[in-house]
Amino acid sequence: MSVIHRVLSCLSHAGAILLLSALLAQPASAAERLLVVTENSSWLSTVDGQGNVSGPSTRLVKDILAHAGLKADFQVLPWARAYRIAATRPNTLIYSIARTSSRESQFIWLGQIAYMQRVFYRLHGETGITPQSLEQVKNCCKVCVGNHDVQEEFLAKAGFQENSQYIITNSQQECPRLLQSGAAQLLIADPDQLRSQLARLKLPEQQFDAVLSLPQGDPLYLAANPASDPQLLQAISEAIRTLKQR
Repeated sequence: MSVIHRVLSCLSHAGAILLLSALLAQPASAAERLLVVTENSSWLSTVDGQGNVSGPSTRLVKDILAHAGLKADFQVLPWARAYRIAATRPNTLIYSIARTSSRESQFIWLGQIAYMQRVFYRLHGETGITPQSLEQVKNCCKVCVGNHDVQEEFLAKAGFQENSQYIITNSQQECPRLLQSGAAQLLIADPDQLRSQLARLKLPEQQFDAVLSLPQGDPLYLAANPASDPQLLQAISEAIRTLKQR
């Protein structure tokens, strides 16, 4: 082999080593395409007739990503599955999610995008169900909540016992049917959230009455898996700050 060939061979070998080193030096999250997960059970994120993800929170998230110069795949999933994916997969965003003490370390909280009221509803005509406080709810009724929903954590922290004082469903939108069947006597929802769920279930709003509205609600956030690419998170955070200044 000539000297020139040997030099080129060495350079080629060195280049391959440098390339491999650069690839290994990249964070694992850089290999993951940006994924955004949400649920199709509220007024904030829905799927339209063409199969597109829409709703007020969705439009805001898409606007944030556009300002950040980022593209993402959106997936609409049952809440428990969306939550599990966002908690375990790098480069994954989730919305609209309440920020609680148990969730604090599981996500990077990028910014508030909505707010949810906390109202208890009963079936219309169930005039014997008239709780005026959480303690009265605890003593009179069984409440329906969605799996991994913030209301489940709220009731558990308030001392409610699963199965005897509240039941968990796969999705919050199943709760109106469970009230109709008698499996539960109350559900918790934001008024706009319940209105959207009833429209999807083709149930009249007049079948449900608000009986107790609590003063404390929940800010809802866009959050990210903590192992996500820091550059992505920085771009999203800067886009949120820019939009807030408008």
